[in-house]
Amino acid sequence: MKQPIRFIHTADLHLDSPFKGMREVPENILHDVQNATLKAFERLIELAVNERVDFVLIVGDLFDVQSASLKSLVTLKRGLSRLDEYGINVYISFGNHDYDMMRKVDLILPENTYVFPSEEVTVTTFNKGETEAHLYGFSYESRAVRESKVHEYERIERPGYHLATLHGSLKSNEEHDQYAPFQLEELKAKPFDYWALGHIHKRDLLAQRPYIVYPGNIQGRHMKETGEKGCYVVELTEQQTNLSFHTLHDVLFLDEQTTASSSDKIDDLVKVLTDYKDQLRQRHGKVWLRLRVIVPDVLQGYETELLQWLNEQENQVNDWIWLTDLELKTSVSYDRNQLKQSNQFVGEVIKLSDEQEHVTSYLTDLLQHRQFKDHIGTFSDEDLLDIQEQAEQLVINQLLNDRRD
Repeated sequence: MKQPIRFIHTADLHLDSPFKGMREVPENILHDVQNATLKAFERLIELAVNERVDFVLIVGDLFDVQSASLKSLVTLKRGLSRLDEYGINVYISFGNHDYDMMRKVDLILPENTYVFPSEEVTVTTFNKGETEAHLYGFSYESRAVRESKVHEYERIERPGYHLATLHGSLKSNEEHDQYAPFQLEELKAKPFDYWALGHIHKRDLLAQRPYIVYPGNIQGRHMKETGEKGCYVVELTEQQTNLSFHTLHDVLFLDEQTTASSSDKIDDLVKVLTDYKDQLRQRHGKVWLRLRVIVPDVLQGYETELLQWLNEQENQVNDWIWLTDLELKTSVSYDRNQLKQSNQFVGEVIKLSDEQEHVTSYLTDLLQHRQFKDHIGTFSDEDLLDIQEQAEQLVINQLLNDRRD
């Protein structure tokens, strides 16, 4: 009988990667942003130690080859050495951003670390007592691997778990450069217990039989990489696979929209925005924010002054909220009942809202989440009604604004 194995699946660390578009930013904020990938990696190491995993899979792009720094190399080796102290193995494949890295720098790694040596798919074995985990993968030796590698993944005739690592992209994915392309059905057809993917920075669960998973990158680097970033802790047993996502980012990139249309006074708008920032600060810590706010007509035109004033409050604050862009959008006036009777799509939205007996049906998973309950608590009936009204207002205003544009 096979013992369970527990491992971390991570990818796309991009240690010490340069952040672009960071102009006129206070020194403390710029320092935090520039060190965010390194901080996220340090959290990855602590997570591996605290979770007592058997090994860590890093599926490509540990560095950006053009900007790999001494700081990033030292941080990597220090983290791997710490895992070595705790008997945690590490398996690395290099990707299209750090191809041929072992030959480019003097990268002498600790004994616990195995690097897939070439562009040919090979296999190495992890032993846990009498249980084996066979790990398959390859490392980029050139900037681009354009051909499919799937045919090279051939399961060896050995008992135990069989895990495949692949830094590449779906053939149907047109948003990213095509490297080591594959079709989902091709991976499903292979007799592996888990496909650990890398290259795509947005986490994605492509399939569950077997699990085919992108963990995303560990730290967003610009406004196209919004939302929580981290890795998966995976437990494999003979019967099932369990995944648990853990956040690692130090700076959260967010693109948000809110409303402040209940008052036409600038003081009230300032309070709404200040309170909004404080809520983000409490939930997320450091946030790089793009914000759109629905306001009455009379409050349009204050963007530049508000942006400057709100950001001035963040200088020398540990958990800062930096507004990179602020847009004040007009709150479109409308007759709700008239829209509801119309044949327009917005009328269907209002009818759907009215037909919904209680907004909690949409919030069930959130309300049952342990971390959410610890930080936010529960909602009163008044809170839930306010949530539903604000959500409806945001959707209707967006639809009407789009139509007007």
